[in-house]
Amino acid sequence: MKHVVIGTAGHIDHGKTSLVKALTGTDTDRLKEEKERGITIELGFAELILDNVHAGIVDVPGHERFVKNMLAGVGGIDLVMLIVAADEGIMPQTREHLSICRLLGIKTGLIVLTKTDLVEPEWVELVKDDVQDFVKDTFLKDKPIVPVSAHTGDGLENLLDALRMIANQTPAKSETGIFRIPIDRVFTMRGFGVVITGTLFSGSVGVGEQVEVYPKALQARVRGLQVHGEAVEKSTAGLRTAVNLQGLERAEVVRGDIVGHRGELKTTYMLDVHLEHLADAPRPLKTRNRIRFHAGTAEIMGRISLIGRDVLEPGESSFAQIRLEEPIVVLPRDRFVIRSYSPIITIGGGEILDIMPRKHRRLRSSSQDHLKSLYQGDETERLLILLRNSRLNGVELADLTGRLTLKPSNIQKTIQELADQGEVQIIDQASFFSMTTAHFNTAQKNILSFLREYHAENPLRPGAPREEVRGKVGDINEKIFAAALKHLSESNEIAENGAILRLASHSVEIDETLGEVKTKLESVFKNAHFQPPSVEDAFARCAGKGNSNQNALQILIDEGALLRLKDNIIYHRHALREAENLLKGHLSRNNEITAAEFRDLLGITRKHAIPLLEYFDTARITLRLGDKRVLRPDAR
Repeated sequence: MKHVVIGTAGHIDHGKTSLVKALTGTDTDRLKEEKERGITIELGFAELILDNVHAGIVDVPGHERFVKNMLAGVGGIDLVMLIVAADEGIMPQTREHLSICRLLGIKTGLIVLTKTDLVEPEWVELVKDDVQDFVKDTFLKDKPIVPVSAHTGDGLENLLDALRMIANQTPAKSETGIFRIPIDRVFTMRGFGVVITGTLFSGSVGVGEQVEVYPKALQARVRGLQVHGEAVEKSTAGLRTAVNLQGLERAEVVRGDIVGHRGELKTTYMLDVHLEHLADAPRPLKTRNRIRFHAGTAEIMGRISLIGRDVLEPGESSFAQIRLEEPIVVLPRDRFVIRSYSPIITIGGGEILDIMPRKHRRLRSSSQDHLKSLYQGDETERLLILLRNSRLNGVELADLTGRLTLKPSNIQKTIQELADQGEVQIIDQASFFSMTTAHFNTAQKNILSFLREYHAENPLRPGAPREEVRGKVGDINEKIFAAALKHLSESNEIAENGAILRLASHSVEIDETLGEVKTKLESVFKNAHFQPPSVEDAFARCAGKGNSNQNALQILIDEGALLRLKDNIIYHRHALREAENLLKGHLSRNNEITAAEFRDLLGITRKHAIPLLEYFDTARITLRLGDKRVLRPDAR
């Protein structure tokens, strides 16, 4: 059976609650104060079967003081009954409620003229003409206008027929989307614990599932579900649902919180939006204005930052960023309403574009272009925009979840399709860590460009240190850098030798003169054994000209023949290997060694003993304990 949610809207005392009772037999005024004062204060709920359509009805308060309660109930409705009393006609909250419904993207509904038993038929026709003129520029243009009397029952059958027709034409909510219920009521039942109610916006939920209450990150288990008083095993999008949550305290949950599956929604303090300023708003809207932000069942204070302008006149629209004073949980494409801080009246609303935006430079055209792309793009294009914005850092599936209306499985499927088309590069299949192919190609070009420049400036060096290359090619994620290197290596464009990178075409060309200096210099350090000369002394013995000594030294270090322990202390690899063997032999016999003992073991001075011991510490051969060293277990 198809499910829809019908909401009432209209001015105080125009007969909304009486009409719902006449249609369903349910009195939605449940509070003592509502009974005593004869007005609706809180949200009320009823159900109505319209042949093959199961309708939940949300009855909202009409008093201007309770518009925020109205907003908490109207967000999840599929069609609206705009109720106008025939004896009063269009009133202030009639106008405000219709504006709210339009801002929230409600697409269909009808108009009900109530209390027709209190006026003459000719008067009903006059009011009908007024209403037609009132709704001519709204989504209710050409929709049925049904006169009824809840008191006598006149017109109720015509109203039911009209509701059947519109309900059958109304698209069903998505059962495959991200599960979420904005909470509009919280209470406890003896023997059951905490129960929340709300309209299931999208997706589905079943008994026994683990859920999370956002934005508080409270974990709970679904102990039971009810739809209009009937216990069910599963509830789907479009149903008024009561959820019995196990593992929570009543005081932990309030109206405005969201129940969803863990990890599928995100908490935010900042939103990119497309904002419409109502034509009948009393004053222009300016950057930094404080507003009341309504989305789902939440009301949060915030401030507006207009993009591309400083002032938004009534009747105009603009992109904007809203910075909230408390966390909220929403999805892109959600609709919202804003009300002025004081006086508290509805002044605008619109569509959420991004829930995790960066701060924009307001007056830059690029900011407007970016938001325009989000506003006009479908979910695939919006996914590509998020990937493009990540540049050389990429995005994991977990980071994309909640920033699109798609479930994680559908995001993964879309990324794979884009990868098959060559638009996206999947860096890590396990986490679906991805980036655009264009940016992946840019990363490779940057690496190649840097290596060309490096080789031109350092022709005698075998290549550039890996981390130096990464630091020079831009702000790049390590996984992406590694993937780019792997791709370039497999295509024979670069070669990797440990931590050294070079172009595949690069080789060090050593002429005969430099070769002779290199041979002499290596011999000087090799023959010096455990007491190497200073760099200056070694150069003096080689008598190389110009930069030949320095070039020969660098080549020997790059090749691994020599190792620099400190600026002026350089050892030949053979001496280091022999010193390591002597050290290990001593420690295997004596378990520990002091600096003085090591000095005597090698027959050297403290000047060389300390750098050598520090080298062995760094190489994870020894472990320093106070003034002694011991052999590491993994070095035995």
